[in-house]
Order: sequence, then structure tokens, then C-alpha cells
Amino acid sequence: MKRIIKFTLPTLLLISLSGPVFSQSYGVVSGTVLNNQNQPEEGVHIFLVQSPFGTNSNSDGTYEMNGIPPGDYLLAVSKVGFLEQQIPLTITANETATIDVSLAQSTFQLDDVTVYGQKRKTIHATRLNAPLELTPLSVNIIPKELLMQQQAISLEDALRNVSGVSKYGSYGLSDNINIRGFDIGLAGGPENYRINGVMLRTPYSDYVEEVQVLKGPASILYGDVEPGGIINYVTKKPLGYQHASFELKVGQYGLYRPSIDMGGILGDKLNYRLNTVYETSESSRDEVANEQFMIAPSLSWKISDQTSVIFEGLLMRNEATIDWGMPVGLSLQRAKQLDPTNFYGYPDGTSEGNNNMISTTFTHRFSDVWSVRNVIAYSNQKRLLHDVYPVYNSVNDSVEYSFGDYRELSRTNTFSNFLDINGNFTTGSMRHRVMASFDVSRISRPVAFNFVFPIDGRTSITNPSWLNTSLSSTPILNDDELPFTLRTGFNVQDLISLMDDRLHVLIGGRFSQFTTGTKFREDAQEPADYEDTEESKFTPRLGFTYEVVEGTSLYGSYAESFSSVAPSPGRGLTDPKPLIGDQIEFGVKQSLLNDRLGITISYFDLNRKNVLQFDIIDTNGSISDPDNFRANQSGEHSSSGIELDINGKLMDNWQVFSAFSYFKTEVINEVVQNGNSEPIDYAGFELPNNPNSKFSFWTQYTLKSGIPGLSTGLGVFHQGDMFGDRLNTEENTIEAFTRIDAMLSYQYKNVMLRFNVQNLSDVDTFQRSIFGSYVPQMQRRVIGSIAVKL
Repeated sequence: MKRIIKFTLPTLLLISLSGPVFSQSYGVVSGTVLNNQNQPEEGVHIFLVQSPFGTNSNSDGTYEMNGIPPGDYLLAVSKVGFLEQQIPLTITANETATIDVSLAQSTFQLDDVTVYGQKRKTIHATRLNAPLELTPLSVNIIPKELLMQQQAISLEDALRNVSGVSKYGSYGLSDNINIRGFDIGLAGGPENYRINGVMLRTPYSDYVEEVQVLKGPASILYGDVEPGGIINYVTKKPLGYQHASFELKVGQYGLYRPSIDMGGILGDKLNYRLNTVYETSESSRDEVANEQFMIAPSLSWKISDQTSVIFEGLLMRNEATIDWGMPVGLSLQRAKQLDPTNFYGYPDGTSEGNNNMISTTFTHRFSDVWSVRNVIAYSNQKRLLHDVYPVYNSVNDSVEYSFGDYRELSRTNTFSNFLDINGNFTTGSMRHRVMASFDVSRISRPVAFNFVFPIDGRTSITNPSWLNTSLSSTPILNDDELPFTLRTGFNVQDLISLMDDRLHVLIGGRFSQFTTGTKFREDAQEPADYEDTEESKFTPRLGFTYEVVEGTSLYGSYAESFSSVAPSPGRGLTDPKPLIGDQIEFGVKQSLLNDRLGITISYFDLNRKNVLQFDIIDTNGSISDPDNFRANQSGEHSSSGIELDINGKLMDNWQVFSAFSYFKTEVINEVVQNGNSEPIDYAGFELPNNPNSKFSFWTQYTLKSGIPGLSTGLGVFHQGDMFGDRLNTEENTIEAFTRIDAMLSYQYKNVMLRFNVQNLSDVDTFQRSIFGSYVPQMQRRVIGSIAVKL
């Protein structure tokens, strides 16, 4: 840290002395934007790269930006459906530079452009080439600007800005996420995660350009998924011009994070981009640390004006401490009395992961009406977990490892391919945006584990001290018996526009089929009575949007979902039923300030049935032992509430992102057996780990005069009371809290300095893990960064 301070302070001094900041004169840039038909184009985003200056073109195609310090810049021009351009520009004091722009039509669909409000598009998340204002769906987008402003370095940092989403602990390298009250898959499963729309899951890192959250049942688009929603990463792709930047993030608790983002032109038809990052960091909790190395190359090939291919790769290695927080069985009230920095696990209790991914995106436009896109991807993920479960002994007020020492080795191979055909045409007075798709994915995940149970030993709950004793050995995978899941689906949907584009009706359906089983190879003997398990289902989606007045639309939708459940004969689950869900949603979408600001208010009623639960056979047994559980599918849950989302710009230099949600979950039916005790009936209780209310607000304001390039940011994140156990006891209720973040940044030419303070008021709070322990959250943290465009 001392070395970093020695480097940063002279840099600040050099920047402050490098020019007359307070007394310089400014210049202006203006012009007209024409489309490929030589007509004025409205809503084109025009900005100076690596600067706070930006605007949108007016209805007559004109634009203007003023108050710009003299110097050399790149003028960037972008809009969905057109190729992004970058034009060298020199600003001279007290003069106006005129730059007229002619747009060229893009041969592929952009996944991310700097457009705000309801005009944004999410090709991968919705598979509709239409702005959000026309789609009767709830989609939240965390754009790259917000990720940069908040210095987000984890998925949890990004999702803090989304209504109706909460995290409840982690398991190694995987965060456990609830969307609208329902979990979207535990232990790192990829089913509810997408990268550029295909079923893949890797840890969040700098290969991500933006994060998209599609709420509610998404089976019509993606087959068997949990009904809460999906999370989609849009990756960084070649930009088509020369660029290179270096950034160094440093912060409290040992954060050291250098990264490089560079790209350029390899020829008339080839462009490349390379992102790489190294991160090492500790935590406000003793012994907890993580390390990551990531490299993500990409290459785009423009075969012709109608055809293009993008190749992407990802190599990533992660290692993180497994931290269950306070001992299992300790009440929240008792946990609050202990030092939140105490760590009760083994120092070598870690999760190690290697992630390799390659993907190819092929797009071809047959005409202005029809286009096709095919994405094929493969990933290989290897995980090694060494886990222990600190358990509270209430008799001795101490901590034991009575649940065992556990090691797990897994390898997940995922192959995914989807083919989309999109059409945009008119029949009579109706305009159609049609999408037909076929997708297939195959996941193979062999798992092996070893555990030692029980473990003798005891330590103090106030001053834990453990020998780093590794008792379990690393297991060996059986490659002769490979469990797999095969998914295929065909999907058709049509967004029909009527009544002079005021009414938009979405009709769609999907037929899905999935197969689960085991592939026997080499010396493995297939049982005589063995059969794969096959399921199929049709899921519909209906929706509409109606523009009441210009800029204000009503919308509503109905959707269903299903999720396959793998057989587990050892746990009494030989013929599982799929988890099914349905949702009704309606609300209002509003565009303000010339489409710069978008507001969505929604109500939803979400349900799921056949939820998998586990009865415990022996209460004195180990939770690490799979044979100590029996499965049942008695669970039926509901969730309903309201959400408010606001995003966009109040002015060209003033951005606002805000979200609010209020909802309640309810257990309709669920009975669980716990050893020889009486069965527990959870009917009428709320699901834990879901705050009834959540509010987030983030704003950034950039000065245009005085000290141009200086930006300030403020964030407020509130979470209401949240039940921390299945019986909703007051003793284990995590109390409401409000966290405040702050940001200060300064940009001069090609150098950006940024300082963020997270949890400014140093609020103490907890999350609940999947095993019911309470995990203290990060205390106040200061992060500083310097970014240089080379």
C-alpha cells in the first residue's frame, strides 16, 4: 500500500500541474447525423471517448456539445442497427468544430450501446430485436458505465442495483441468488445463467461488459430453468478501432487488481480485443481471501457486408476461502455479540476453480427483413472444494467440527448451441417482429467426494484457533460413469404491432425436451434395468404493451416455466417431477426527457410447485453425508409484490439509477421430517433470505465548468427486515439497514482517477448461508484506481 501511495500522490500532483485547469477556455463540437438513406437520424449517441461529454442527436439529426477543454479527442457515434464509428477530433479554445456523420448499417445486432431509458435493447436476454418499451417483460440492465462508476468487482456488487434480487451467502466460487423470492440454482449450476444468451456460468470478471437480469419464468426462451429469472452476461467484443488502456485498482483489505483492455485492427476485415486481469484480495474477516487470474481474447471477422463472425475465449483461475461465517446452529442474536472478524473454518478450506470457454457467434443478414444468428459455445470447469462445517455447541458455548471434513472434486463440461432466425415485416396494417429458434445443450458433471466424520476437537467461540489439519483426501473422478443432462427446444414468438404502433401483442410458445442419465464407458457395467429419464413440456407466453399517451405504456404478460429434477435413487427420488412455475405481471413503462430517462412500475404474482426438499434421517449424522437425506417434492411456494426501476440521464452530465421492490413470499405447502422428531409444516411462513423491501439509488454528476472532468457519485442501498430461518423467528431476523457509498473521480485527457468508499457509515449486518449460519458482511472499504489510456 505504501508503494501505491508513493505512486499515486506524484501522479495527482503531475496532473494538477500539467495545465491551467481553472482558467482555460473551452470549445464546441456540433454537426448533423444522417442514416444510410441520407435522412436525419434521431437518438444517435455521440460522445467523446474517455471523457464525460456526450449527447444524443435531435429529431433533425443535429447535435451539439460545449464546454470542452482544448485537446485531441475521439468522437464516438453509435446506435443499434448501425456500425459504431470513431472520428479523430481537435478542440480549439473559443472555436466550434463541425463534424457531420453518415451512418452505415450494421450486419449484426449490437448487444450493448450507450442508450438510456426504455429505448435500450437486450438481444440476448429477450431474443427480441425491439426496445424495452415494446416488450412486456421485466428486464434490468446494469450497464458498463454503472459498473465502472461503482468499481464493481463481483456479481454481488452489480446486483445491488437491481430490484427484487438478493444474495444469501456463497458456496466457494458461486454466489447463491434469489430473484423475486426464489433461488435460481445452488452450488454453481449453470441452468439459470447465460453468457451472450447461451447456457454457461463462470465467475464474474472483466470480460463482462454489462449484466442483464430477466425476471420471471424464462422457459419459453431457455427451456427448463428456475422460475425466478435468469442472469445474462454480455461480453466485451472487438470495437473496430485501435485502443489500449491500463487500470490499477487498490484498496483496503489487500485489494490489488491490475487490468488491461486493448484492441485494434488486424486488416480490412479482422478486429481483435484482449482483456486480462489479476486480482488478489483479503476481507474484513480474518483468514478470508481470494485470488483470480483471467484472460479473455476475442476476434471479429467481417466476411462481407451481410456476414460476420465473432470468436471469443476465456481462461480463468480462481481460488477463494470457503466462509460459512458464524458456526452452524448459532443464533443471530448470539452472533451479534461476537467479533465479526472471527473466522471459524480451516485456513486451507478453499474452493479452487479452472474455467475454460470458447464460443463462436455467426450472424448473417439476408435482407432488411430476415437475419440469422447462431452461437455455439463449449466450457470446461473444474472445481476442487475442501470444506468444513464449524458447529456451535450450546452446552459448552464452544465450536466443534462435528459435521465433518469434506472434499469434493467435480468437472462440468457444457456444450451449448442456439440458432435464431429473426424477421421484421408488415402484413396489412400489422408489423411483425418474428423470432424462431432451435437450441441444444449438454451438461456432463461427474462428482467425487471424500469426507471424514466425526472430527474430535473444540475451540473457543470468542477466540477461535485451529490447527490447519487436513483429514480428508482428494477424491478421484470416475470417468467411466458420466452423468449428463441433454436439453433441446424449439421456440417461436411474434411481437405484433397494431393501431399505428400503439398496441403491441407478444405471442409465443416453446416445446422443450430434456433427458437425464448416465453414460457408461470403458469398464463400467450398465445395469440391466437402466433407462434414461426423459421429460417434455410446452410452455406458452402471452403479453401486450399499449401506449396510452406518447411515452407512457401499459403492459401485461403471462408465462410458465419448468425445471428438470435429476433422479437420486440413493435418496429415494427415482421418478422426480419437474419443478413448474407460472407468473402474471402487469405494469407501466414511462419514457421522459426525450427518452433519456426510463421508469417502469410493475406488479407480479409468481408461483412454483414440486420444490425439492430433503428429510434428515439422523439428526446426529453429518450434513456432508448424502446418504443421511431423503428427498421429497412437497414444496409449493408463492411470491407477489411491486417493483419500481428508474434509469437514465436527467441531463447529459447527470446520471441516475434507482430501484425499489416490496414483495412477500409464502409457503403454500411443505412438510419436512427431521430425524425422529415430529414433521415440520412450513405452510404460512415466508421463505428466508428475502427482504420484504429493498431500495437502491445511485447518481453521478460531472462538472462541465469550474473543474471540468470532476465527477461525484452517491449511492444509498437499503434493505428491510429479512427472516433468517424457516420458522421466521424474531431472534433470527436480520434487521433492516441502510448502506451509503460515495465516489469521486477526475479525468484529464487520457488519465482517470477514481476513489470509492463502500459502506461509508460502516454498517454491521449479516447474510444467511444455505446451511443457516450467519455471515458478517464487508465493513467500510476504500478503493482507489488510476486508469490510463495508452
